[in-house]
Amino acid sequence: MPTSEKGTDLLASVTALAQAGDPQAQLALGQMLLNAVGTPRDEKGALHWFLTAAAQDVPMACNMVGRCCELGWAVPRNPADAMMWYLRAANGGLDWGMYNYANGLALGWHGGLRDLDGALLWYRRAAGIGHCKSLNIIGGFYEDGWSVARDLRRARAYYARAARCGDFRGHFNLGRFLMNEGRRDEAERHFARARETATEAFTLKMDEFLKDR
Repeated sequence: MPTSEKGTDLLASVTALAQAGDPQAQLALGQMLLNAVGTPRDEKGALHWFLTAAAQDVPMACNMVGRCCELGWAVPRNPADAMMWYLRAANGGLDWGMYNYANGLALGWHGGLRDLDGALLWYRRAAGIGHCKSLNIIGGFYEDGWSVARDLRRARAYYARAARCGDFRGHFNLGRFLMNEGRRDEAERHFARARETATEAFTLKMDEFLKDR
């Protein structure tokens, strides 16, 4: 069966479960509509199903409503509304909700003022349950001295933990430290690992950083 037909059949099965009231199917259907699985991308439909699942307290659904509000999918962009949904997801124990809420605090989406102390608290909570990106960002807090005393040893340790769980920024940042320590071969291995999953924009920045080094 062609891939497109498989996607269409899967969409039909998930839709039936979602319409029957299964909250996890509602979340999955929202993701499929957003990612154009078996159907053209449908942001309005995706938001509908995310909201339906969120009404049943599915943390990832709350997070995805937040993403819709943050990025303007089917609704006007509204970071303050996104924060409300991210907090619901975070309070529901979702690491991505904690991370996104922390990002909003760091960027000043809650009341218009940056709250680095609050952001660090939520990054730590997410990191405590293994969230790779949060581990890397905590490393940045220690490297730059945001809300904590500057501590390069701790920064390096957090970058190493982020790299171990696969975060491409963690690999890059650990590579920077290794290069400064004269361990170029190890650094190059981490830069190579970063390239495997990095975004195109990040890869360009990494290439610029490494040029002539």
